[in-house]
Amino acid sequence: MKETQFHIIKNTIPLLEKSIGLFCNVLEKPYWSNDEAGGQPRYKNPTSGHFQLLMAVKTVSTFNAILCLFEKGYIQEIGALLRIIEECNAKIFCIEEAHTKEVLNSEQRKIINEYFEYDIRSSKDIFRDKWFANMAKVFASQARFLTENTPNKDSHTTQQYAQAIYDSYSGYVHGFYPQVMELYDYNISSFKLNGMADDPKHQGMVEAIASSVVRSLNVFAQISIRFGLSELKDELVRNRNIFIQSEAYSGNKETE
Repeated sequence: MKETQFHIIKNTIPLLEKSIGLFCNVLEKPYWSNDEAGGQPRYKNPTSGHFQLLMAVKTVSTFNAILCLFEKGYIQEIGALLRIIEECNAKIFCIEEAHTKEVLNSEQRKIINEYFEYDIRSSKDIFRDKWFANMAKVFASQARFLTENTPNKDSHTTQQYAQAIYDSYSGYVHGFYPQVMELYDYNISSFKLNGMADDPKHQGMVEAIASSVVRSLNVFAQISIRFGLSELKDELVRNRNIFIQSEAYSGNKETE
């Protein structure tokens, strides 16, 4: 990554951090839950808005982790983290569809209810049933929402595109053959285990990060509207447009 590209991306993340603070201001604050584990912050009456907030929190925290890893050249690990961001953004849009239609379908209701019910507070909770969302249904919901006001409403293609991005990053999460072999260096006849800062694949990951930044700016702008934060929405859209024209995103042909 060129130094200017890195700084453009790095300087965009604080706006997402600012958004988190403003989202928190319009939602019920967590309280301190005293329990056998010594106490933990929890929401007394968590809503779908809280779910979206927490997905947004995870997104921003993950971006900051990516910036740290990129400086050390850990490209493989960034691929795994980008899948987290894509998943969080998809879940936010999935629930946004419910808000727009003012009704939760069965999958959306399941996502919200089970998310807050699956609450590890002690060692015995670890052995309870896990919480998982059906990502195929999440991407379908996201696609319906994103194409609702488009001329052809081609939600199927949009869903396929989102799923393809998600699946490509899954290879880094699960250690698939082609992704792990990217670590092999013919020059030293061994695997690079301490980062790949000088590898040509670095630039491809720059474009992947830039695309995720744009998609996240879009997601945050959308939920800003419903949270009544019109000034924040305008700022997010304005910065997204500037970012798309910047060197950090220049030449990236992906459709956001």
